[in-house]
Amino acid sequence: MGALAERSGTSVLSDLGGGSGARAVAGLRGDDAAAELFRQPMYMVRVTGWPEDRLTPEKPVAAPPDARLAVWVTDPADGRQVAPPGATGVLFETDRFSLVNSGNRTLRTPKRSWKADLDGERLAGMSTLNLKSMFNDPSQQREALAWRLFGSVGVPASRHTYAKLAIDQRYMGLYSLIEQVDRRFLKSCFGKNDEGNLYKAYCGDLGCSTLEHRVGADGDDGGRQYQSKPGSDDATYRLKTNEDDPAANSYDDLAEFVRRINGVGLPGGDGRFATDAFRASVEAVFNARAFLRWAGANLLIGGWDNYFATPSNYYLYNSGRAGDERGFMSSPYFTFIPWDYDNSFGIDYFGTDWQYTDLLDWPANTRAYRGGRGVSRIPLVTNLLANRDFRAYYLDHVEYLLDTGFSPEAFAALIGDDGDDGLWQRVSQAAYLESATPNGAPFTGRQWTNDEVWRSGCRQKELRHGNAHVYGIVRYVRMRRDRAREQLARLRRDLPAGAGGADFPAALEPLPTRA
Repeated sequence: MGALAERSGTSVLSDLGGGSGARAVAGLRGDDAAAELFRQPMYMVRVTGWPEDRLTPEKPVAAPPDARLAVWVTDPADGRQVAPPGATGVLFETDRFSLVNSGNRTLRTPKRSWKADLDGERLAGMSTLNLKSMFNDPSQQREALAWRLFGSVGVPASRHTYAKLAIDQRYMGLYSLIEQVDRRFLKSCFGKNDEGNLYKAYCGDLGCSTLEHRVGADGDDGGRQYQSKPGSDDATYRLKTNEDDPAANSYDDLAEFVRRINGVGLPGGDGRFATDAFRASVEAVFNARAFLRWAGANLLIGGWDNYFATPSNYYLYNSGRAGDERGFMSSPYFTFIPWDYDNSFGIDYFGTDWQYTDLLDWPANTRAYRGGRGVSRIPLVTNLLANRDFRAYYLDHVEYLLDTGFSPEAFAALIGDDGDDGLWQRVSQAAYLESATPNGAPFTGRQWTNDEVWRSGCRQKELRHGNAHVYGIVRYVRMRRDRAREQLARLRRDLPAGAGGADFPAALEPLPTRA
């Protein structure tokens, strides 16, 4: 992404569109190759020789001897379910891979998401192909919009494009191809500091990943309070790197992070969060500003299935400090990395108007999600927003987003319609190929008919489908923008615009050096 515009009304989303000219990424190396790969509008991912009885694998299944996986650039407008390689040829092919269905809420849906582990091979530096089914999203566009928004405001976020998936003669449908958060991702975001501890947040045997302070019966609040039982496949906080390194896998760095964001040891009761001491303590171990930029963008797009209503579906990465790459345990420094955005921009299953969530009191709008049994507990949001300096920065960034492109007009232009070169033109043909008729059930298992995809993705109509209530993206953005403006007008009585005193970077800040 290019640098963000100044406060001139230029859209921060202006680079969301995908080009139509295909270039092979072969020959590029490192992050250049990955960047080029995600600039292409669509790929064909084809698996051949795959057993018919292994189309719903919930554990990784290694490719049998005759199986192959191939990837090539394809034209989004091509009306064939499996278009052969074009002028650029096959981009990548291997017989060394495994497949598994992925996801949490969508793991056992009729149209499943997939991960392909390339078993030591690399496609543009990537060892995993992450194919999301977009099962909840009739527009087929929400993840594309969310990821590029995050990437434009200095949040370390996955890149996104589209792929058509076929397994042997079976067309599986249109998928989001999303950059996996792995070592290569960490290298592209954090440079030499790519060997730290990466934690992924789930709902597991310790409950959901609230980041609440945990203390054992013996008074211990160290790393073991955040570890699941050995061998557990239902861990809440899962270390994804350094799992076998006893010097790094104690979870003590995560415990220290949790202590800081909960103000453990600071005087003043609940008032401790408003103090300079709390702000300094948090900033010593956490890129709080990047998190607050994510928070403002996340609230505006209505992403609730993450560190909001659930809370889960995010990563925390302890990179350590610049120039001290191996010192991440003794001197931790964490960055928040978002994940999973098909439930955003006005998708709801609980009777909740996510577009009206209070800018400061997020938990108040989660009561219906939790079945009336309390609200979500998200101290990383509530404690930071209780601090005037953090709150001022966050509100200034929300206003910046509203001033620079979070508008119905901007999103309508990005989406386009049947006659425009927008996201709709990228996804429509591949999505239509999932069903033989406008109102017939898609043979891929997608829950939305072609007519519903057209009404939601192109015409921006509201849909109701079982307990699902889906606004058109443009209408959602209009309602969220208008309510955010009203809320800001009230909040500005205490915190005038510019009180945060900061600019907003288009790229993640450099890591601090060790004192």
